[in-house]
Order: sequence, then structure tokens, then C-alpha cells
Amino acid sequence: MRTATLLSAIAGAFLLQIPASLADVEITTPDAKTKWVGGSTVEMKWRDDKKEPKLDQFGAFSVYLCWGSNNVPMCETPLGSVGAKFSSSMVSTKFQIPAAAGGNGDVYFIKMETVATTGGFTWNYSPRFTLSKMTGTFSSAAQLEQDKGDTSPPAGTDTVATGGSVSGDAAESAKIPYTLQTGATRYAPMQTQPAKSITAKKASRQYPTSAYTVYKTRGPDPNVRTTITLPWDYVVTTAINTAAPAPDPQDDDEDMRKFMMRWRD
Repeated sequence: MRTATLLSAIAGAFLLQIPASLADVEITTPDAKTKWVGGSTVEMKWRDDKKEPKLDQFGAFSVYLCWGSNNVPMCETPLGSVGAKFSSSMVSTKFQIPAAAGGNGDVYFIKMETVATTGGFTWNYSPRFTLSKMTGTFSSAAQLEQDKGDTSPPAGTDTVATGGSVSGDAAESAKIPYTLQTGATRYAPMQTQPAKSITAKKASRQYPTSAYTVYKTRGPDPNVRTTITLPWDYVVTTAINTAAPAPDPQDDDEDMRKFMMRWRD
């Protein structure tokens, strides 16, 4: 039976149904035969599949250790530096596997996020592989996801191929409450304009409240580096108000003039 680790809902909970290795980075190590040990330093490798988008379009990358199902991949554990500089000549990176990240099992896979210099990003996933000598614990909720029995990696995501515009994956991710998203990149829904009329009878919260921590000493490094807000899908038009201004009340209303005089001092 496959195992899983700590439960979290991430921005990639809803993924486009496109190939797991997108046209850019194809992860070659780890693969399905890989067996790494918790706490050890390992080398991840990839190659260019010679399709669009080209590797020279990317300027930064991040790598995450993942587990969970394909519908709910859990990728909240960064491996190495988040937002590290990316070069088209790079074919590998090294990092240490945090032993406390989860438990033993063949449930793990790698997520590689590459960010284009002109906008947009891609998410590519490795095949699932095995980790041993892990010291973490498993949550029952995460186990439910892993019990779905997915043996392939999740589908990938590409927003660079559409000219950097936000595609369906990010739009779906933005529907997840912000506090439930994890990872260095998170998503906010499109900013809306006020309605033409008010129909609500009483005030209510649009989103739930979130907890906060007051640090009395230096806290850990921030775990959110970028928030992507979905662009408007509508056009805002403006017009000049051509109505003539009302006359000064003091000119036409003696009572108003006397009232204003009372407050002169």
C-alpha cells in the first residue's frame, strides 16, 4: 500500500489535463526506479525536449518534494533555494532530502517550477519514486489521498505557451481559499467592480479569517514569495459628468446662509 504525508491543499490542486512532462523541462532523475535516503544529498537531472517554450525563456526555478494524489498533490516542501537563478545550460541541481518531511514509501515525486522572464510559468513533475529512512509522520487525511492509488505523476501546467496569460490551472487554483494554498507561488481571484445595486440584507464575510503569528524574535524565512492575481476579464469604461453643478445654497436659501453663519467661528 502506498503511503502519504502531511495534508495540505496547494495551488495546483486543479491541474490541466496535459502531459506530465511539458514542452520545456523533462525530468530524467528521479525516475520510477530511484531509491533515495532521507537526509542524504541527491542530484536531480533534466533535459530539454526541444519543444516550445525554450529553456532560454526561463530566469528562475524552484523544486519541491511532493506526495499525495494526482488531484491533490502536496508540494509544500522546498528542496534547495526557492526562486534560484535558471540558465538554459543547466541540466541538474543538488539538494538534501529533509528526513522529517514525511514517512517511508514509494509515494514521492518532484515538482519543478520554472518562471519565464517575460511572464508565465511551467510546472513539471517527475515519476513517483521511493524514499527510505524518513522520520516524518503521516496524517490520516493525507493517507486518504494516497489510497486513491495513483502511480503516475500529476498532469503538468504551462502558462508560457499562451503568451504568459493565466490559463485554466491558475484560474482554478485561485478558487482555493488563500490560507489553504501552499508553496512559494499562490493565487488570488480577479479584482471585481461594485455591482449596480445592493441586494444584501446584512453584511457577511466574503472569505474566512486567517490566523497570524506574533514573532518576538526573528522568524523563519517567508514561505510565500509571489502572489499572482488573475487579470480582469472585462473592460472598464469611464465618462465625463456633463451635468451642471447646483447653485451655491447661500445664494438661494436664506435659511441655509444663516445656518452656515452660525459655524463661521
